[in-house]
Amino acid sequence: MAIPDGIIRINRYRAEPSGLYGTTKFLITVRIDDITAGLLRASQQFVAPVPSGPHRVELRWVTPLFSSLGKSEVLHVLVGPGEDINLDCEIHNGPMVRRLLLHHLGDLSTPAPSVSGAADARVLAVTQMKRIEEQLGEDVRLIDNRASPAPVTRSLKASREWTRTLTLGESRSRTLGGNVSANLLWLSAKGSIEAELQHSLSLAIGSTHLFEEEFGVTVPARTALRIVLDWKRIWQCGEARVLLPDRSVHTVPYQVVVSVTFDQKIQDVTSFPDG
Repeated sequence: MAIPDGIIRINRYRAEPSGLYGTTKFLITVRIDDITAGLLRASQQFVAPVPSGPHRVELRWVTPLFSSLGKSEVLHVLVGPGEDINLDCEIHNGPMVRRLLLHHLGDLSTPAPSVSGAADARVLAVTQMKRIEEQLGEDVRLIDNRASPAPVTRSLKASREWTRTLTLGESRSRTLGGNVSANLLWLSAKGSIEAELQHSLSLAIGSTHLFEEEFGVTVPARTALRIVLDWKRIWQCGEARVLLPDRSVHTVPYQVVVSVTFDQKIQDVTSFPDG
């Protein structure tokens, strides 16, 4: 079975027509690759992990009254490794039928309301790219067994606190409309972009975590060893496509801290007077 490495999200946050049959009470079936994947409820978001590659997405009414009357056209999407695809569900009012429409988020004339409440920006898609390492410094431990005729094994613990940090790079914009300078608007909406990106990545930005790992070191008789822990911060790099109120679309590079780790080096310092 293929391993899920991408995400398809479908939003149902738009105002829906009321009146005949009160459609806001009814559920919508989400079908991915001709298989029922789950239900989409009013004012909620449907999320499905999927393998990378092409997929067919379709919406259908669950309620028998509507099942034969309305379903969306099949939307073909291509999900890249680590990519987050955002789609938008819209219901159009007809004489006897509620039409289901499915679009890529941002393709419609009126953007859907923001999930996170940030009115200045909306993340359309997130693409994860490479990971990079940042050097943080060294911790040094010394185990001196020079006075003993027998080997000794010591248990050590590597411990370091780290904070999940998000940084944004310079944006590249493609203006679809509006008269406001895209770069200035992006700067003014930077805080909202961070909030939207935090929601899209499902990460608690600013949260503090503790990394701990235990390991053993055996020191031969009449030997002194110097253990060096070379700490590194791991950043996940990516790009977010962001839609601003002036309908300019920006590609915003981002980096987010996902963990810390260390490389271990063992040095024989028996010949050194002080280790």
